[in-house]
Amino acid sequence: MNLLLTPFFWFKREFIPFRTLDRYLFLDFFKTFIGTLIMLTSMIVIYKFTDVMKYLVSSKVNQVHVYLHVLYSLPSMVDQVVAPALMFSVCFVIGQFSVNKELVAMMVAGVSFIRIITPILFFGISMWLIMTLFGQTVVIPANKRAQIEYSIMAKGSNRLIDFVYQLHIKGKKGFYYVYWIDEKDNTVKGGFNYIEITPDGHPTYTVSSQKAKFIPSPHSWVLYDAEEVRFNENLELVSRTKYAEKTYDFPEDLAYFSKPIRNPEEMNFFELADEIESRITKGIPFRNVIIQQHMAFAMPLMSFVVVTLGALAGAITKRSAGVASLGLTIAVVLLYYILNSTAKTLAENGALPIWIGMWMTPVIFTSAAYYLYRKMNI
Repeated sequence: MNLLLTPFFWFKREFIPFRTLDRYLFLDFFKTFIGTLIMLTSMIVIYKFTDVMKYLVSSKVNQVHVYLHVLYSLPSMVDQVVAPALMFSVCFVIGQFSVNKELVAMMVAGVSFIRIITPILFFGISMWLIMTLFGQTVVIPANKRAQIEYSIMAKGSNRLIDFVYQLHIKGKKGFYYVYWIDEKDNTVKGGFNYIEITPDGHPTYTVSSQKAKFIPSPHSWVLYDAEEVRFNENLELVSRTKYAEKTYDFPEDLAYFSKPIRNPEEMNFFELADEIESRITKGIPFRNVIIQQHMAFAMPLMSFVVVTLGALAGAITKRSAGVASLGLTIAVVLLYYILNSTAKTLAENGALPIWIGMWMTPVIFTSAAYYLYRKMNI
């Protein structure tokens, strides 16, 4: 029992109350982090405004939707720049301490390098957990709202968006082939085709029509100019009948066709699990949804990885801390995203198992940080 409580006793002994050294270093780091975060976020907001500026003049809808789109995109922007801001801040502050010989003075006084940066490492771990929760509870809902606002202003500019045309999809009892969806009229136009399949894989009947209207209450489909063909157990033709109008009780509703594939980046962890089941039912590939499940935890881990590497990089800085920190931040973050994107692509295409593809980059960078620490012997 005492062995399990040892880390807690050590933490209480070392950090409660917060020592002068810890306050001095951590507060300097935290102020730099907040300033960098605000600056990088502001740059992305400006870029976002310039990107959607065309909708302010071309969209026929209320211009408030443009501003709402940018507002709802803000949490995603913050999520994108947290890791670079952490990397730059820790590298800059530790680098300053190294250039000014303050780091050497602390270590000569008997404080190890790991003990010096421990508060920052704890902050990096905390940011991993915070950004994971932030992504699931704030970023994803905001992304959904941002996409809704984008759809409104894009449609106001006479652009086709959320447009379904010639869709072949699996339902609960059979397969559909539909042409295009008129959501305002709850109607499939240009063609609606359905084949019902028995549990053992045999077709029972097919129906095709020029137009199909969905009635929400009671749940039903009205098919116009329909032709119904029925088969027996031996797949022999039983009947072929034409109807000017006929009602069917297909289990699927119009939304099943209008949005057959949801964006995994706009779903939280629990919605991703439901989406996998939905795609299995529809016969749609779902490997990218499983990958997004891993990303929900793997990507925020970058916060801890860059803090660890930034601290080590700052410790060996000999010249201008600002220039060195900026260069190292760009190099590390860019390399991280390149490797992670490559591994993700390989996982999506089946060249790598999903768990290897999504956790390979964090493991490589964490291992590199540990190796550098051991090699530097600080």
